[in-house]
Amino acid sequence: MFSFRLLCVLGVLLAPLSVSCQQLVTGRVFDKTTREPIPFATIKYGAGKQGVIAGLDGVFELPIPNAADDLSSIEISSMGYSPLRMTLPLSAYNLYLQPVSNTMADVTVTPPYDKMRRLINLVIANNNQNNPDKYAQYKCHIYYKMVADISLPDSVMKDTAASSRRKTDFVTNQHLLLSETYSIRRWRSPQTLQEDILATRLSGLKKAMFTSTITDVLPFHAYNSYIAMNGKDYQNPMSKGYERKYSFNLADEMLDGTDTVWILSFRPKGRNSNLLTGKVYIHSGGYAISRIVATAKDTLLGQIIKIEQQYKKLNDNGQMRWFPASLNYIIDRQMEKGSSFSTLHLKGNSQIDSVSWGEELGVKFDKQHTVRMAPDAENSETHRLTALRPAPLNDKEMRTYRVIDSFGNVAHADDMMHVLRNIPEGRISLGPVDLDLKRLLSFNQYENVRLGLGLQTNDKLVKWLSVGGWAGYGFKDKEWKYGAFAEVYADKYKEFVIRAAYTDDIADPGRIRLHHDLDKNYLRTFLLQRVDEAKTMTVSVRKKMGYWDAEVSALQQDIIPRYGYALQVEGQEYNLFQAREATLGLRYAYASRTAPFMGKYYTMGSRYPVWYGKVTAGVLTAGATTTNYIQAITAVTWQKHINRLGNERLMVQAGKVWSDAPLPLSKLFAGNGFKYDAASLLSIYAFGGLMTMYPYEYYTDEYVQVCYRHDFNWKLFRIESVKSKISAAPNIALQYNLLHGTLSQRSSHRNVAIGVPYNGYHEAGLILNNLLRMRSGNTYYTTLNLGYFYNPTPVFNLEQNGKLVFGLSVEL
Repeated sequence: MFSFRLLCVLGVLLAPLSVSCQQLVTGRVFDKTTREPIPFATIKYGAGKQGVIAGLDGVFELPIPNAADDLSSIEISSMGYSPLRMTLPLSAYNLYLQPVSNTMADVTVTPPYDKMRRLINLVIANNNQNNPDKYAQYKCHIYYKMVADISLPDSVMKDTAASSRRKTDFVTNQHLLLSETYSIRRWRSPQTLQEDILATRLSGLKKAMFTSTITDVLPFHAYNSYIAMNGKDYQNPMSKGYERKYSFNLADEMLDGTDTVWILSFRPKGRNSNLLTGKVYIHSGGYAISRIVATAKDTLLGQIIKIEQQYKKLNDNGQMRWFPASLNYIIDRQMEKGSSFSTLHLKGNSQIDSVSWGEELGVKFDKQHTVRMAPDAENSETHRLTALRPAPLNDKEMRTYRVIDSFGNVAHADDMMHVLRNIPEGRISLGPVDLDLKRLLSFNQYENVRLGLGLQTNDKLVKWLSVGGWAGYGFKDKEWKYGAFAEVYADKYKEFVIRAAYTDDIADPGRIRLHHDLDKNYLRTFLLQRVDEAKTMTVSVRKKMGYWDAEVSALQQDIIPRYGYALQVEGQEYNLFQAREATLGLRYAYASRTAPFMGKYYTMGSRYPVWYGKVTAGVLTAGATTTNYIQAITAVTWQKHINRLGNERLMVQAGKVWSDAPLPLSKLFAGNGFKYDAASLLSIYAFGGLMTMYPYEYYTDEYVQVCYRHDFNWKLFRIESVKSKISAAPNIALQYNLLHGTLSQRSSHRNVAIGVPYNGYHEAGLILNNLLRMRSGNTYYTTLNLGYFYNPTPVFNLEQNGKLVFGLSVEL
């Protein structure tokens, strides 16, 4: 018995010794040309299948088992590089692979299609088990760092002139930009997300005023049907429909302990610009994605976007779950100046740790603030990041903060950011007041040109109050319009606002004003030609509550039609009206995402339908007559990119007016017609209106409007000229619009011709998107879209019933 116990004790003591005697080969793999780390290179024992995969930073640790003590070499390989065989022991820590020009298209060996198809289908079948969005809840910590650099042309780098040397030294010694964020991310199924920023810093600014998180630039994982990069959706090679979009090859296969890792390379079929090139690592443990590298190239813009993501298998109370562990996000943009080129290089890296799965007691999700900032999180002088960083900054990064911060101080960068902080709302700050850019210049058919000025105080004067006014002059009607307002803010994010205002302005009669989300279409303003003069006093209270927006308002309005209109009531005609109204407006956007930008929260949208509703109770006075009325409007909007189908966009809107006597056109519903005058060959396209209908052509007191659009994913063709900086890659969109409504007592509306869509107004359209794309500078495309809409009637007439439409857009 004593000898048995002694053997047990000796076994426990000697076990670590036997492990420590095991050989451990370490190294880091680099690209021999660029000197950048190669993520996820495979390192195998000799010519066998057993081995390891390098990390995102190219670092690997390869334990040599005792049974293989006589092993004399290892092989390092990665797709796109010549394999490298090294004898042991290694003579250097840094290992360099030589890039090769041949691609997957050069492979002549027939790939094992059935095996690859089975593997991809298993990944798709196990999506719900490995997708973090399908977990009941989780919590993790994320450290995100982004740097910006520029590669100067060889002519500058080799130039010995003093000016060139200064440029070279500057871009070599520090980064152009450095940004860091440390956050805690919480998720609760089905769609509740909370990200708490503990610390953030942006070089050049004392106070960041805005922040970037991992979810701002790309998806948190690679299990959705589309991978969004730089605002564009790319088809995921590991999603349904992959066989029609991608070609695959089994690039490698290796053992990871008792599990197998299959490395599949993929590339687009054809020349579809919304597809990726790269490789995916499939792990037999749950048939999960353990690593993915994906690249999107835009040769005309000279841009390459790349993601490199790694996952880890973690223990959740005995159940193993895959979870994102680290990520690289890279954008290379070629900048042209004359005959020389430089390259702007952006690289973001995130590291995820401290993952837990249990429900946290006492933690409350803030639905209206998806991303929250801890107190002083954006203040660079608190040095919170020093304690939170997983690793210290290197010398170049520390120098970046010192140098760029000094430039920011000299240039008063924080003051400049204060000037631009209200740009999303169309204002710039000039000291204690904001200048309203939207009031400076506008065009419409009634005024022709309006010049104006709008000013309001900002929080440099008083944080909880803003007082402002505006005035504008129309050159065609030769009339001044003006207004004034005061707003009281009951919270620091200005989401609880009490407002009082007076305006003397023009308004188009019957325009449907449901919510500012739906009223942003400036085409309606441009087409303004039939107007009321409206003198309006309003008081309103607006508040955001979770996914809800609510507004209660009261107004008194004097209305004078400026187009010869009169309303006949009991044999009398009236052209001067006074209205008093009380209104409740609501908006509900389930699982909507919001993010802070310079002290205010802005919505990033919702993947679910958004509902709008508005109810108004009013009293209208015309002469000695008084009419009570109730107006109700509701709408639902929805937009989604559906795998294998395309982009779907839908808007359904309906309204009804109840009254005890006829109401003027200004209190009815005007058809949302976007057709320009008959002499014009083209009209401007905008979603939400009817392209073959003139403004004010139809009026109703009860209506339904439907706008549905489907954009196909596939391209008709693709033509590109890098020299001319022009490309054409059109995809087809089909659209159907409907307006149906009724109008009681139509004969009461005098001196104006109006139609009523009793039998429904239908139109169908075909649009060619991206018919022409022109590169503008080094940063974006100007895109031309062209389409044709037709309103079918008993008499077929392409010119009278149809309309050519066009649209211009900017694409980054």
